[in-house]
Amino acid sequence: MTVGVIGCYGAVGRALVRRLRGRLRLGGRDLTQVRKLARPGVEAVEVDIDDDARLAEFCNGCDVVVNCAGPSASIGDTVAQAALRAGAHYVDVAGDQLDRSRLTALARGRATVLAAGMMPGLSALLPRALAERVERPSRLVAHVGGLDRFTRAAALDYVASLHGEDAAPLAAWHGHRPLRGALRPAENVVLPHFPGRVSAYPYLSGETQRLARTLELAEVEWWGVFDGERTLRALSGARGRETGQAAEDLELAARLDALGRRPYFQLVFDMDGRVLVVRAADSYELTAALAATTTRAVAAGRVPPGAHDASDVLVPAAVLNELRDDPAVEVTELSRAPVEEGVL
Repeated sequence: MTVGVIGCYGAVGRALVRRLRGRLRLGGRDLTQVRKLARPGVEAVEVDIDDDARLAEFCNGCDVVVNCAGPSASIGDTVAQAALRAGAHYVDVAGDQLDRSRLTALARGRATVLAAGMMPGLSALLPRALAERVERPSRLVAHVGGLDRFTRAAALDYVASLHGEDAAPLAAWHGHRPLRGALRPAENVVLPHFPGRVSAYPYLSGETQRLARTLELAEVEWWGVFDGERTLRALSGARGRETGQAAEDLELAARLDALGRRPYFQLVFDMDGRVLVVRAADSYELTAALAATTTRAVAAGRVPPGAHDASDVLVPAAVLNELRDDPAVEVTELSRAPVEEGVL
């Protein structure tokens, strides 16, 4: 079983390669960087996503191809098509905007798993795992973020997500449906499980809305949390601006907020008083953790043919257990009084 990783020396790629065992083929534009990452016995290949021939050559002979390259919004299904045409299974740490029916037609008995990252991905799987511990769940409050850096690719994808068809900034899920303008950004507030004061930005993604419908939740508040005011301000001003400039501003703001401080990233879910906290040094570690779990599931034949989101084909409880076993991830579960409505 050969697993190919494209974008192997980026923030997510490095963290993923560290978690994978067995035969690996690592690919990236800078062969010197790829070779630095490759352990003895690991194949290092120069590959450019914009070069169809080189990309096809990389995918040929792989049983599973994992795409860690970005930004996802510009790459589209380029890597997915090359992998499937080469007869490989495909895993994408992003790719939530891709056409599932088109990829299913190309799959020909192979599995394609999209949105196998921190968000989307863990952001739906972890609430589902928590829901299994709550009888008739009705309300979810999520605080996701911390003191995290933005790579340029991540910043571009984040800004692009604000312009998606399902994007609903300042919205909440109220009375079993989305309610736009229900919430406002909050600066310099104290939140449970976050060190010191932070800023929070309310946001209802398409994934969160699907989650609310699936779990039949009456109320959902979803807050992006930033341990630094510059990042929140850059994000608040990003909607409606040119994508490249907005991403550059977001990347710089996050870097300035993190100067001289220890980074961290966490997902905190409170479902009717049952609390789950998942924490790592950054969001890229969490994305890589789910990508590794997904890759193992695909390689073991536990994912059916066709194109799927990770949250639809992985077992939430099993994902949570693998996170517990990951040395770079800290998982805590608590029970306490439910959060009152309207309280951050």
